[in-house]
Order: sequence, then structure tokens, then C-alpha cells
Amino acid sequence: MKGEVAAIAAATSNQLLATQQSYLLVSEYCEQVRVSAEFESVESEIEFYKKVRSGFEAELIYLGEVYFILSTLPKCKKEAIRYLKKQFVPIRLYCRRYQWLYEYWTLGSSELDQQLFLRRLGEKPKTLIFSFPLPLGDIYAVPATKAFARFHAFEELQGFLEKQMALLENKSGHANSSIKWTTTKAALVELAYALKASGSVNNGNASIRDIANHLEQVFGQDLSQFYRTFQEIRIRKNSRTTFLDRLKEKLERWMDNTDLDGRGEG
Repeated sequence: MKGEVAAIAAATSNQLLATQQSYLLVSEYCEQVRVSAEFESVESEIEFYKKVRSGFEAELIYLGEVYFILSTLPKCKKEAIRYLKKQFVPIRLYCRRYQWLYEYWTLGSSELDQQLFLRRLGEKPKTLIFSFPLPLGDIYAVPATKAFARFHAFEELQGFLEKQMALLENKSGHANSSIKWTTTKAALVELAYALKASGSVNNGNASIRDIANHLEQVFGQDLSQFYRTFQEIRIRKNSRTTFLDRLKEKLERWMDNTDLDGRGEG
């Protein structure tokens, strides 16, 4: 599906047309992602509702939002920028409404998966308290699936909005600095999530997007797809924290072998 969407985007310079065609394509794929009559295990059921179905629905929601924004975008540059800024409001409100669940999704937590992603336990988790009722499920998804899909879609949508605004404002979005990030983007995403998980930024009150945006500007990297990168990091077969492991190893070796002169420099 991703390959076909990319092919559509490459075949035309008309962004609205490409979005429309991609939406129809993804809609067809969503129809194929159906619930099994019976899952092989609890783990496979959680995997389906938490990752598989929510991933496809996220793409559909994202493309639908992009189509609406592009089709209603004012022609005047100043008005267009103002219009794009307003599109962040419903995103923030939704994530704030389900703040706890949003943090659970952002950090890739799993301790409550059986209460959130097993249909036989009921449509509403009975031991969890939310400030707002969860979205209604359907024949393909439990309520938490719907929320996770929207979180994912909104993360992508924020990246889209920021890029559109940068184009209109003729800004690169990156700081002009001689300090450059020279390893992989995945390593920078790993660092961003480590900072979020440890509560090291703003006493833990900074969102993962705030942290990613700051690192993006400091190091001149495009981290608009940081959530997707994080999902790839989570399923690594060996260590999931390869960059952080390497940092620790390098620092300890440097401490052992370097004359610091009492200044931390060698």
C-alpha cells in the first residue's frame, strides 16, 4: 500500500489529486484488513487491534484531513498561513482530551494492552477512568484502536502542516548552525524518546513532538515521521536501544582512556 501511495504522489504534481487517489486506494486496503473469526492467541488479537488495524485507519484519517485542508486552503499566502495555524487546534484538543492514553501510545507502553485491545473483555475498559468516553468501536476495531489511529494520523498531520507553513513562509525550519547531526535519524528519534521517557525536559511536561521539533531545529534534521521511525525501533530483533547502548559504551571508554585535565575535555 505504501508503495502504491508513493507511486501516486510521484506520478502527478497535483497534490490534491494525489491525495484523493491515495485516499481511495487506502480505503480499499482498509476493507481488506478484517477481524479474524478467532485469533490464535491473546497476543495476536492485541497486535491486530493495537497496531495493524490502527495503522491502516491512521493512513485513511490522515489523507482525509489533508484532502480537506488542501481543498479549503485560501489562495492568499497570509490567509493560508493563518488557516494552517488554526488546524493545530483540534489536534491539540483531541490529544489533551485523551491525555493519559496519548502518553501511553507515545511511549509505546503495553502493560494495559489486555484491558484496551481485547474485544471479549468488552467495548469499554472497566478498570480505567477517562475524562471523556473513548470513541465508539465498530466491527473492525475496539475503541482504543480508534484513538490510537487518530493519534498516529495527527502526528503525521502536524508534520504536514509544519512543512506547508514553512513553504509559504519560505523558511527551511532548521537552525543555521555549524553543529550537525552526523549519525542516523533513527538514532536522533531514539534520543528524543529517551528524553521524553526519562522526564528530562521541562520536568517531564514536554511532549514528544516538542522534543522532536527542538532536536530537528537544532540539528537540521527532518523528524516529521518520528512516530513511524519509533515503531521500527520498537520491533528491532536485537537491542531496541542501539544508539543509547553505544553512547554509554563510548562514554565509559572515553572516561577510562582519556586524560580529562579536570575539565571534561581530552
